[in-house]
Amino acid sequence: MKNKLLSTKTLFFIILIFATVARLVFLGGLPAGINQDEAMGAMDAYALSMYGTDRFGMHMPVHFTAWGESQMSVLLAYFMVPFIKIFGFSTFAIRLPMAIISSVSIAVIFFITKGIFNDSRLALFTMFITAINPWQFIQSRWAIDCNMFPHIFLIGFLLLLYGLKKRWALYLSMLFFGLTFYSYGIAVYTVPVFLFVFALYCLIKKQLELRDIIISILIFTVVALPEILVMVVNMFHLHSIETPLFTIPCFPESVRSNDILFLNFSFAQLGKNALSMLMHVFIQTPDYIFNTIPFFGPLYHVSIPFMIIGIIMTTFHFFRESQIEIKAKYLALLGFLLSGIWVGLITYEVNVNRVNIIFYPLIIFTGVGIFETVEFIKKQTGKSLALAFTLLYMALGCAFFISYGTYYKESIKPWFSVNFLDAVSVADSMDDIDALYITSSMETQTNAKMAEILTEYALKMDSKYFQEETNSLNGRTLLPYSERYHFVDRETKKTTSRKPFAYITKKSENSTVTEGYEVIYENETYAVLK
Repeated sequence: MKNKLLSTKTLFFIILIFATVARLVFLGGLPAGINQDEAMGAMDAYALSMYGTDRFGMHMPVHFTAWGESQMSVLLAYFMVPFIKIFGFSTFAIRLPMAIISSVSIAVIFFITKGIFNDSRLALFTMFITAINPWQFIQSRWAIDCNMFPHIFLIGFLLLLYGLKKRWALYLSMLFFGLTFYSYGIAVYTVPVFLFVFALYCLIKKQLELRDIIISILIFTVVALPEILVMVVNMFHLHSIETPLFTIPCFPESVRSNDILFLNFSFAQLGKNALSMLMHVFIQTPDYIFNTIPFFGPLYHVSIPFMIIGIIMTTFHFFRESQIEIKAKYLALLGFLLSGIWVGLITYEVNVNRVNIIFYPLIIFTGVGIFETVEFIKKQTGKSLALAFTLLYMALGCAFFISYGTYYKESIKPWFSVNFLDAVSVADSMDDIDALYITSSMETQTNAKMAEILTEYALKMDSKYFQEETNSLNGRTLLPYSERYHFVDRETKKTTSRKPFAYITKKSENSTVTEGYEVIYENETYAVLK
């Protein structure tokens, strides 16, 4: 028994170390460049690290203004702050929190699986397939705010399971469930439903006392209250609320409520939402390249039948189980899955990152389905296919990592604006120009705000300069922000400015700029003209 335990511990740490190293190696350069949402969170985190405000000067916001018409959750950016202070402002520093919490989540998967099914072999195998899972790996290596949600929920879920016996764990779980409100807006209409159903079941089955539930509600409410107040302020169009500790902002331009079905209900849209979830999650059709590699899907295509088997068998065990505590754990896992399905149904035509909460339970169900299949075949034939499945997923993992370092590395570049960032850096370093006219034509869309935030990121722009409270930027005295940086569309002709200036244009647009300019720099997509 001791040797078996030692073997389990050894394998646990081998998987964990491998997974962590894989998520950290070349973190700042693969994927190269930066995604616009990643850059937005990073610039707010940079401002927070220096001034305790977002890039607009708002003191410790509970929710970020971000794009104006669409906002951004704050939790990931606040996690970035200490790493920016330690390592300086860099792509590595801003991606490090996501890589770390993704690695922690792999260990959490082991303890959840072990706690529910009481099988160390199943827990290790599920941990292993999580470590090489395409969705889990890809999201761990870039820093978009919404991808913090499944990890925070997962940690809260583990503590909730422990909380059936240890009340301190129950109360601590409420801290993490409360924090989900700051990780992704979807949590507001997902987490309370999950907790309500689970609490009601545990109260009826006498797994929790009313006192425990009341204390849990109080902790959860206190943690989540500032974000709840953000909802109230914006629902009733109230003024922003400033406190010494944080700011509860009003967003008059917000259009985010349009993404929620029950605020704009129609059966046609419900059907579209369901179809989108079915295709992206359960059939695993191609999604955006920054979410999945088409050949592998988010979970590996071969996992689909085992995922279904796992769901069916866990449901069967739930109804068959006589011990209430174990039954409650099965219910919690099924509730985790149903929470993901709920998100998929009421959120506008989800893609992989919008319905990210669903993937952790599906990974667990995949492990369960494979183990149930192995046990069934063993009973029928006397032969075990456990090694065969392990080797199969090892081969899939190797193929995936190779593809990530080759196909994905090149395919992702337009989505992470590699060429645009290079052109901006070159143009801004020119000492003989006072103003920059920068195209709003990105490689994936035309968007002036996207060009602006990527420019700020490329130049590591001090938020005080952006707010025009100083004319100093990176040791240089420049024109005020609004006079130096101009974001223009492809129809813009030669400026009448008398100041020395340069254009950053898409090479396909060069004909729309008046002739007579010298090409100072060009790459595959962009040119700097003077």
